[in-house]
Amino acid sequence: MIRINLMAVERDRARRRFSIGIDLGQKFTLACGAIFVVVVAVVVWQVVSVRGETIRLDEQLVSVNQELASMSDVVERRNEFETRSAELARRVALIEELRAGEAGPGRMLDEISRGLPDGVWLTELRQEGPDISIFGQATTLTALSDMVVALESSGYFVLPVEIIDGQLETQEAGEVVRFELRAEFRLPSS
Repeated sequence: MIRINLMAVERDRARRRFSIGIDLGQKFTLACGAIFVVVVAVVVWQVVSVRGETIRLDEQLVSVNQELASMSDVVERRNEFETRSAELARRVALIEELRAGEAGPGRMLDEISRGLPDGVWLTELRQEGPDISIFGQATTLTALSDMVVALESSGYFVLPVEIIDGQLETQEAGEVVRFELRAEFRLPSS
């Protein structure tokens, strides 16, 4: 008896139907098409991720610009404070310089007034730099010499304090000595 396996024939025919329709050129075209689809998908994915990165970087740029704007205000205020500080330092230095210069004449007058003994009065006082000319009258030569000694011992006048002129004059109240002294005033070093 002959057996015919019809099932197997139908299987081969089914296989042949599929294999008959696809030749080597079509397989190559399908492979290229699949590669193209994959490449397009990768490119689309890259474009989407680059756009997302661009959006994120734009947001960071906006925040950095805002920080920069706020920092520019801070820098501007800092520069303003530095300018004020420099101006105040200059003013303080000027005030200290004026005070130092102020101490000299005040101290000089104080030392001269302390050195005035009884019977001596001043008529004129001139200062040209450190040089001082003192004009006045004394009732006696002893009172005049006491004044010279007091000025020299004060430590504020360079030695010697010179008597430039001394003339005895007669006035209604009696005799007086009209005098001129020269001295050099200096503040003692600290």
